[in-house]
Amino acid sequence: MTLVSDAQEAVELVTAEAVLAAIQGTFAVGGAIIDRNGYVVQAMHNNVLEPYPGSTAGFNLHDPTAHGERQLVDWYFAQPPGLPLPPDLTVVTTLDPCAMCAGALLTAGFNVAVAAIDTFAGINYSSDFSFPTLPPALRAQAQATFGYYGVQPPMTRPYVGANTPQFAGESIDTAALELADLVFTNSVGQVRSASNASGLDPSKMSDPANLPPGDPVRIALTNLYAETLTVRSANPRFPGPEIGAPLVSVAKAAAGRGAALNAVALLDPFGNLLSCLGGAEQSSPIRTAFLELTRDYALLRWTLMNSPDERIRNTADATLTHPKYCTFVELYGPDPATPQAVMTFGAYGSTMEGPIPRVFPSSFQYVLTPAGTTDEAIAQLAFVLPPFYVKADIGVGVSPQRVLNQALVDAVASTEPAPAPPRGPRGASTD
Repeated sequence: MTLVSDAQEAVELVTAEAVLAAIQGTFAVGGAIIDRNGYVVQAMHNNVLEPYPGSTAGFNLHDPTAHGERQLVDWYFAQPPGLPLPPDLTVVTTLDPCAMCAGALLTAGFNVAVAAIDTFAGINYSSDFSFPTLPPALRAQAQATFGYYGVQPPMTRPYVGANTPQFAGESIDTAALELADLVFTNSVGQVRSASNASGLDPSKMSDPANLPPGDPVRIALTNLYAETLTVRSANPRFPGPEIGAPLVSVAKAAAGRGAALNAVALLDPFGNLLSCLGGAEQSSPIRTAFLELTRDYALLRWTLMNSPDERIRNTADATLTHPKYCTFVELYGPDPATPQAVMTFGAYGSTMEGPIPRVFPSSFQYVLTPAGTTDEAIAQLAFVLPPFYVKADIGVGVSPQRVLNQALVDAVASTEPAPAPPRGPRGASTD
């Protein structure tokens, strides 16, 4: 197991991961979990864009949620018991975590140590350690667990943050900061463009509902969600009671496995219900329904678009477009009092990775409001996210909205109990 002795060595280690990410052609961000003794438990880098093994097709949009920090959290919860608990570990990262990764880290309870600031998408985008995106309780948690390493002259910056992260109070040299910052800056524009542009405009698409039963693309969709293409909304932006039963059924099945009582439906531009999935919080507290669905849909496209069979690639390209042209409908909207809500909005932003069609109603909708909150509170959380998420011209413009079809609300409201409480480290209830 690798041992690092100070902040400088820790940042050099995660920057080496970021360089590997840059070589791979994805966002150049790296991170590692480090214990109280300085041992590196695991190191990873961003894998949003990743070549498919053995493929020459070149469709590299692998997983929009595969940021280094999110992967580290899920890796941790996939390990057998025996590792130190998150409060005794630090995730060191080259770049200030985005909303998705910050929400994941706060959900899991890790300490966090950061090298470079991200004033566009980072949770500390204001650079003053005030975390204006976060509601008061989560802001206090971040201020008690996050730290930003100081920088030695000539680019002087004092250490700012809590005393709980590994090597708290220490500084790195200017060269280490510059390398961590520059490899990301040099990658971000190209990667965002490649991610955001990977899908046909709906006007050029073919309806996947017309695919014959034995078509490989249809089979792959069915393997992801058994009832795919069996439900259709007349207008995907105004889903009706037809998607109520799938949402409730999937949510109850998820709750039966020990996950949260929630589900997310994905409607394509034709109104087809492509998928409807629940979460897997029983395995990792950050595996919410939204993250499961957006990840699985992306992996489906990545696999089919790299098929050695050109006919499968062409069919997938013609029928499975980028999620920015689709509609996500959650059974329960994100609870703005929880870090999972910050994570979900961040994951939606990472899924879009740039400007999306300005449509009404929003492409992020929900049927029911969680107990104890309001539609206004959900909208307010989205409104104060870092600039990447709120600027519609150069960013995503996250705008959650309750579904407008009251018949859909009525179809599920009378049958659903209150959602299960969010889950903390190792799947324990936070109640």
